[in-house]
Amino acid sequence: MPRELVELALREFRVAAERRDVRVESRSGAGVHPVRTIDGEAAYLKATSATLGTQSLAAARRELRFYRYLAPTAPVCTPRLLDFLDIEEGVAVLLAAAGRPRGVASWTPGMWADLGRHLAALHSMPLPTAGDWNRPDALLEALAARNLTEITAFWAATLPQLRELIARRAELRDQISALPPVFVHGDCHTDNIVHAEGPPVFCDWQSAGVGRAVSDLAFLSVRATPSGVVVPSALIHAYLDRRPGDRKALECALVAEELAVLVFLWPPYAAFNSPTGIARVRSRARELAERYLGEAAHERG
Repeated sequence: MPRELVELALREFRVAAERRDVRVESRSGAGVHPVRTIDGEAAYLKATSATLGTQSLAAARRELRFYRYLAPTAPVCTPRLLDFLDIEEGVAVLLAAAGRPRGVASWTPGMWADLGRHLAALHSMPLPTAGDWNRPDALLEALAARNLTEITAFWAATLPQLRELIARRAELRDQISALPPVFVHGDCHTDNIVHAEGPPVFCDWQSAGVGRAVSDLAFLSVRATPSGVVVPSALIHAYLDRRPGDRKALECALVAEELAVLVFLWPPYAAFNSPTGIARVRSRARELAERYLGEAAHERG
């Protein structure tokens, strides 16, 4: 990323970079830099350059709108917004340090249950009435795509149910969309949840907006699977205790969502995973496909 936006933000926010060689990339391509305020407070500068393109810039502005207008009353903890820039060169936000993520393998059932309760609270908040909170939906776009060359190349040899799943894309779309829309985080995985004292803190709101509750719940498993971690049932039990609903409908939609993400969205990310991680994803997809198609056959029978 060009340094101009970062240098400008450092001056405007009157903060000092902790170490200029350290930068964390968010999935959007934004650079995240540890800094220190003039009062000595630890913080993070997140900068999204206009050179990253219109989609990245729109996501950065979405996150800024969230921190400015929704975070103060959101039912989950978020980093405190200290300052921001929204200029021609890009968008920069200054966020108070709120903790550190914990490796997914170190998560206990109690931590997963706590996360389930907080996601239930987020999904129970009233939908925003001001501003446009519709969000791009990569999964629905993938399910509607005509060119499935990459998907077929990745899955054909290891997923016997692939042809049937492709034929059932409309059914999958209807299954994942069966529940009422809620406000979602949009990029919910354990690296975007930090811990200190008190409740977990949800970071990286660039994909937030109105969407499917199961998209947040399923993505936790999608991201944990390459590490060999199975999200425990404690998450869903706690979620439904806090946000009661039709357990069977939620579980069916959750299986369909995770399966659809793995089959139709995950293949381009295989290159970023180890052979062991890829094997775990393949195994998980086969397991989900058997459950999904088995339940569909049972319904028809």
